[in-house]
Amino acid sequence: MDPAYWIERWAGGRIGFHRTTVQPWLVEHAGRVAPLGGECFLVPLCGKSVDLAWLERRGHPVVGVDVAERALQEFLAEQGRPFADHPAPPFHVFASGRIELWCGDFFALDPLRHGTFPALLDRAALVSMPPERRAAYARRLVELLDPGGRALLIGLEYDAARMAGPPFSVPRAEIEERFGADCRIEALGARPILDEEPHFRARGLDALTEYALLLTRRRGTPPRGDGAPVSAAGRAT
Repeated sequence: MDPAYWIERWAGGRIGFHRTTVQPWLVEHAGRVAPLGGECFLVPLCGKSVDLAWLERRGHPVVGVDVAERALQEFLAEQGRPFADHPAPPFHVFASGRIELWCGDFFALDPLRHGTFPALLDRAALVSMPPERRAAYARRLVELLDPGGRALLIGLEYDAARMAGPPFSVPRAEIEERFGADCRIEALGARPILDEEPHFRARGLDALTEYALLLTRRRGTPPRGDGAPVSAAGRAT
């Protein structure tokens, strides 16, 4: 999807993908993703997810990235959070407590400049990518993880002949193809969610499965970031 597509979606309030409750897979498995406690989480395409505040309450610095400034402004307003902002080209950063919201294109994150992260939450990023963008996204996600760093990846599977994304169906076999060479992949669970998401039935689906995977970047290669410890969230900006 073109960044302008998501900016327009937020501008028009067409955000049926937003959830007002914390992602259940995150609640169940946060300790597996961040076993030491206090690890900094990167959240690609974060929108105004309440997961950000939940992670902060658990003691984690958080860096959320989204191209739609409106989404980030709505998060700050709805959470009642004071903030300071500053330019950090190619991003604009909104800092509030231990949360930093980076407004800009996720693909502009450079591990050499911005560092790498010990923990990552993909709550709806991969499934927002059309097939031709997923290989590049997977490469960048791996590059932004510390060696040994972990990512909670939440995906969807459905009959793609019945509905055009986004969100897109990403078969679990594709995860192995995209990430298997660089990451250990552990299945955490799967569940049918069509009854919880009836608008997908209206779009033509008769089955919809949500799954959760734990990706651990294999050790043996040095971090590609410079590791410079700056900013309230503990990362380079």
